Amino acid sequence: MIIEIQPNIQCENCSKCGSRPHIEQQKKFWIVTCPNKECKNFIKEELVNIEAWNRLNKPQTSLNQKQDFKRTA
Repeated sequence: MIIEIQPNIQCENCSKCGSRPHIEQQKKFWIVTCPNKECKNFIKEELVNIEAWNRLNKPQTSLNQKQDFKRTA
């Protein structure tokens, strides 16, 4: 069973392809996964864990920016 995540819930897009994830239920597990199966990007737990998905797919822009330091001495 696949469930779309409501637009008013803050959820990061997939860091690999940029798609909005959806939720799947498989037996006793809930999986927050990217709809693009080629990404293989998912979180599998007994409860829906969107916070873990957000940590995994946090935008990397702040980490990739190069900081310019001036030599003062």
